Amino acid sequence: MNIIVADDEMLARETLRGILEDTGTSLDIREAGSGQELIDLVRRQPPDIAFVDIRMPGKSGLEAIQEVLPVAPSTQWVMLTGYAEFEYAREAIKLGAVEYLLKPVEPERVEHILKQAIAKAGKDSLSYCRDFETQMISAFQEQSLPESMPPSSGRAGESWLALIIYEDKPAQAESGSPTDTGLPVSRILRELMNESCSKELLLALVMLGKAEYLIIGKASTDKNRRSLLRLPEQMTKRLQQLTSPTRLLTRMMTREQLSLSSLQDEVARLRAWSHLRSVVGGTAPLTLNELEPLADSPVYAKAGRIAAELAQAYQREDYVSFISCCEKLQAQWASVPVHPAALEDRLAAFLHCTLGIELSSEPLRDLAWLEQLPEAGASMLKKKSNDEPAKQDWLEAVIRYLDANFCGDVTVAGVAERFQLSPNHLSTHFHKKMGITFIQYVTRLRMLRAQELLAIPGMKVCEAAEQVGYYSTRHFTNLFKEIVGCYPSEFSKNHQR
Repeated sequence: MNIIVADDEMLARETLRGILEDTGTSLDIREAGSGQELIDLVRRQPPDIAFVDIRMPGKSGLEAIQEVLPVAPSTQWVMLTGYAEFEYAREAIKLGAVEYLLKPVEPERVEHILKQAIAKAGKDSLSYCRDFETQMISAFQEQSLPESMPPSSGRAGESWLALIIYEDKPAQAESGSPTDTGLPVSRILRELMNESCSKELLLALVMLGKAEYLIIGKASTDKNRRSLLRLPEQMTKRLQQLTSPTRLLTRMMTREQLSLSSLQDEVARLRAWSHLRSVVGGTAPLTLNELEPLADSPVYAKAGRIAAELAQAYQREDYVSFISCCEKLQAQWASVPVHPAALEDRLAAFLHCTLGIELSSEPLRDLAWLEQLPEAGASMLKKKSNDEPAKQDWLEAVIRYLDANFCGDVTVAGVAERFQLSPNHLSTHFHKKMGITFIQYVTRLRMLRAQELLAIPGMKVCEAAEQVGYYSTRHFTNLFKEIVGCYPSEFSKNHQR
């Protein structure tokens, strides 16, 4: 939390600084002894909160605030005043100050105002990040550059970084018995993002596939750039608690980039080599420098691609493709006299995880473990025939789930994973059976609920938007106007009684 204390009396500054430091909150406090010093500090780095004395030599506190408002639109201003200037304090609140403190300041009052300001700053940061996430979903799912980016209060150059996380786990072991995978990856990632994000460190989570998570970070100050570069290590530590023999989490990381377009290019290159995770892994995120020589290696590249295709065929219960991949992998393995031990270990772990079967404990290069794979395919085919009648009801189950959870974080990839479907299969058949797309159906449910909320007296548009799952009020307003035919504020005015 970045704070400025502006007062021409050094004793007053030191007193307030001591009170703030005694709260036990992690604060970065700077001091200004005049209105001009306040202006200079704000222009250098806009604070989250500023405690400003109304009367200072040269420019007054009010005059200084008026001058820097354009470069610090999110700063919370707290005025310091004596009883004689109380009317000035009231005027300051009209200009945007959130509170005022009467001198001499009381520690309890300072702590109360600080807690309120921190809570508000946290909400503002999450709002910025939600808007940023909307932009990044468009940029990476549609592979286009957004028309506009969320405002950044920092003046330093932008730094971009992305982390891709692949979650590999078994298909259902038995009919009606889903594999236990513990805490959702998205939940752990979201918790860490909410702890780390700010107006100068924007973070977004984008689902690129059924179990492919993309974290994008953008830092606008040197301090937050350092925090951004530490983020992959922090996420790795959090994700270690989720990793197990039946759940592999492979991380790939971009280099630091200076623009969104260059970040998109590097993410695309990493994704093109995502199949290599079947033959290489580790505790640290994989980078282009590590993957490039492996992509050029016939041993790693071919074995990795076949293994990834084999796992995908097993997951979608495509028996013919599965058996074909087994034969290709056996032929590829037999054609290479000696395989690196790390490749053997990783490949065995990957196939054990994604197929959910125990492999031979004998040395891997004797091919005994590869001979077990077609047997797994035969059991899979039997499972498929036993499950077929129940699968006819999956669409009805999906609709019931959407009707109960449409206000939450609902995505095609997330719902497909929940019901053991592929995202493409879910989207295609949902559209075919329902006559509208998955997203259109969820949006209509949300707009119906929004109309109910907006008819409640006193309900604000931003509150209704959040309750139906939209953190960007502007995005919600545009959708509401498109579907309902009027703006939410108009609807609220016409229907509240």
